[in-house]
Amino acid sequence: MYEQIVALLQRRGVPFEMHAHVVARTVAEVEERLSFPREQWLKTIVFRLKGGGWVLAGLRAQDRVDYKKLAAGLGVGRDQLASAAPEEVEAALGYEVGGVGPLPPGADSRAVFDNRLLGLGTVYCGSGRSDRTLAIDLQDLIAAAGGTVLDIAREG
Repeated sequence: MYEQIVALLQRRGVPFEMHAHVVARTVAEVEERLSFPREQWLKTIVFRLKGGGWVLAGLRAQDRVDYKKLAAGLGVGRDQLASAAPEEVEAALGYEVGGVGPLPPGADSRAVFDNRLLGLGTVYCGSGRSDRTLAIDLQDLIAAAGGTVLDIAREG
């Protein structure tokens, strides 16, 4: 997946930086081991649609997905949305555990970004590998992902 992401961004002429580092698979490990500004972290949560397909939801590191809002934004019932286990994501989408990013790997997946991310400028997110972090302008990332901006985070 990592190579696909790099190739996609290069083909589109999108400026980005790829940071090599020790393996970090969880938010806690990123916080402990890496020096990226926390307020600019973009985490990606993967959901499986029961009718088929995948959703990669990008949020700020401290935010949690509101399942009802996400389902409504996608135009599906809440019962059609299921969170995906890390091993399932790796097997089906090619993202390493700890390296999930918001760039859809195929036509059966799509990206959504929470509106609380807007205005962040550069964000740091998964690159497909747990030992690489992608630094990219949020607007460039949304465009490269063909993403949609929605209100999907829980209040509070």
